[in-house]
Amino acid sequence: MCGIIGYVGNQECASFLLTGLKRLEYRGYDSAGIACCNGSNGFKILKAEGKLENIERQLKQKPLTGKTGIGHTRWATHGKPNYINAHPHRAGSTVLVHNGISENYEELRQELTSKGYKIVSETDSELFGHLVEDQKQQGLSFLEAVRTAFLRLKGSCSVVVVNDEYPDLIVAIRNGTSLVVSTTPELSLDGKATKYQDGCFVASDPQAILEHSSTVTYLENEDFAVCRKSGFEIYSVQKPIKPQNQLKRKPITLDWPLSSLDKAGFPYYMLKEIHEQPRALLDTLDNFIERDTGLPLMKEVAPLLLSTNKVQFVACGTAWHAALVGKYLLEKVARIPTEVDLASEYRHRDPMVGPDTLVIAISQSGETADTIAALREAKKHGAMTAAICNVRGSTLSREAGVTLYTAAGPEIGVASTKAFTTQILVLMMLAQYGSICKKMPLDLDALGMKLYVKLPHLVQEVFSSEKNIEEIVKQIAKSKGYLFVARGRLYPIALEGALKMKEITYLHAEGFAAGELKHGPIALVDSSMTVIVLAPQDELYEKTFSNLQEIKARGGKILAIGNKNDQRLQKCSDYFLGYPFCSDWSDILVATVPLQFLAYYMAIHTGTNVDQPRNLAKSVTVD
Repeated sequence: MCGIIGYVGNQECASFLLTGLKRLEYRGYDSAGIACCNGSNGFKILKAEGKLENIERQLKQKPLTGKTGIGHTRWATHGKPNYINAHPHRAGSTVLVHNGISENYEELRQELTSKGYKIVSETDSELFGHLVEDQKQQGLSFLEAVRTAFLRLKGSCSVVVVNDEYPDLIVAIRNGTSLVVSTTPELSLDGKATKYQDGCFVASDPQAILEHSSTVTYLENEDFAVCRKSGFEIYSVQKPIKPQNQLKRKPITLDWPLSSLDKAGFPYYMLKEIHEQPRALLDTLDNFIERDTGLPLMKEVAPLLLSTNKVQFVACGTAWHAALVGKYLLEKVARIPTEVDLASEYRHRDPMVGPDTLVIAISQSGETADTIAALREAKKHGAMTAAICNVRGSTLSREAGVTLYTAAGPEIGVASTKAFTTQILVLMMLAQYGSICKKMPLDLDALGMKLYVKLPHLVQEVFSSEKNIEEIVKQIAKSKGYLFVARGRLYPIALEGALKMKEITYLHAEGFAAGELKHGPIALVDSSMTVIVLAPQDELYEKTFSNLQEIKARGGKILAIGNKNDQRLQKCSDYFLGYPFCSDWSDILVATVPLQFLAYYMAIHTGTNVDQPRNLAKSVTVD
């Protein structure tokens, strides 16, 4: 969840570090800092509570010089979000940044305090620096001191370490939370790359260094990277750092243009990413559709679908809502029994899985700690595994038996939009491919190439109501709360709409299956409550309409989203949004987009930070 960047090379690095940290703001953070080394003068640290603007202000007053440096944005776990607890931390000559949790920090704190080490912060992170200093006091080299100190830590965490005595060296160790390393070629005056290396980067996410290099190497668990301006070497933290113990890792080239990291004229990343959905759907479709037949091309997953008698989805948050849609799809279209589990609960309930179970993990980043842990639990029980993921080379994609990649591109806003809709598109194609594998009849008008090619256009049509949604928000903004209701395959979309509202507005919002209203939630409904109803004219329309009447009878304000020609629904509602709902699965995506706009404009109206909502992080790397 914390953001990390480091650089060692031939260039002044303070601006590199600050720009890289800005690329990582989407992770969420409450304090930040950087450290740079200017030769024999050692590492100087600037850090501050709050946003990166505070660091920029300090840099203008006290510029940091140096060609080796590390930077960090902190999402607080141990200790309050303040200056003292902000990273980087110094312990003697050792300076470090850290992501994750040291589960044995109380034991380590007592041990180090008893030895006379002065611990300044409340964090578990600072302790690692003192452990390194303690190992150095026992005669170990800096590299061996870092390695043996790391072996003392319990839990999922990664560290990046520098030392005043080694100004041209960065050490990075990964155990659970993501780290990538990369080198950049030195450029000649004509802009062409030479054979010499200009420097080496380490970062928690490739977005932080994409403008310098699009080729990255993901560290694996227990990898120990030694970074110099000439490049990097990777070893196992379990073995002494010797040439014969060096490891090879395959680099990954990302197809993300640098422009994808900019706001492109939009005021917020979230709004930009909502508008990017038609292109993201087209790019994802292009990944999987066979040109000659118009059928999904997912041959690598065919043996798994043919061998399974049950699918289990594991996911968190928005990805869990996509998994719920996947359950409707796989059971209806491919007739495969399907369960959906919250990844954070999955490994704690002793799940019943075996060799004939296919466990599919869904994660935008591929670094969600709970989802990775659930996948590992499934593998431990002998299950077949697959993943739906947006980041090539991520931990989840490397550990799953098969990975189906969405093509959403980088998603910077904390509240997921285009990652969610591309996940649903992949699930649609997976369900269709499952029916093909099992030789089942399929209605290609309801789910097939005719549907896929019109999806981007249908989503584009929703954009025409953006101003209307903004005006509706002004009318319902004083409601005491918001209930999102739907039936059938749109029920997960109601849950997703409520989550979006909660995430970025901090208002009370809940999602329900419409039929459950009378089993408790309807007690919340009065004239101060707005209920958002998803009501396409499908086989469940009359039942949904009946639930709408129950809301109306109790004075609730109704915002209905349905077919644009549905005059009956429009007359019964206080506010109405009509769209081209069809008798196929396209309504899942069409209904999703207005709920994204609704949350976005409510956040604008209430004045919250759309892209960086409080207490949240984009990539949840601790469980």
